[in-house]
Amino acid sequence: MTETGPLDGASAGRTIALTVRFLLELALLAGVAVLTWNLTVGWWRWPAAILGVAVVATVWGLFLSPKAAVPLRQPAPLGIEVALFVGTGAGLLAVGFGISAGIGVGLWIIDRIALALIQN
Repeated sequence: MTETGPLDGASAGRTIALTVRFLLELALLAGVAVLTWNLTVGWWRWPAAILGVAVVATVWGLFLSPKAAVPLRQPAPLGIEVALFVGTGAGLLAVGFGISAGIGVGLWIIDRIALALIQN
């Protein structure tokens, strides 16, 4: 028996939207690293950045990934996702990365809308 993935049988539009989502997830992790780096000083920067990324990646894997260890009913996963993306964006804005934050949050919103509209 073969496992099916999220792209099996997906339309080109959905495939693109899911690819963009994956890239946005990676950008979220990079944003968390930049944010924690800028919020700490001294030798704490490295551990803080690594820990921040690890916490967000763990939350994503537990609650938001396609094979989430703890599946939640809507709207809980969306709420967590909003908190992660908007919270990181707000933090980046506060530490001087407003353009990057705006682009990231804007692309995330567009991608969420695209995924909601494109069923398969």
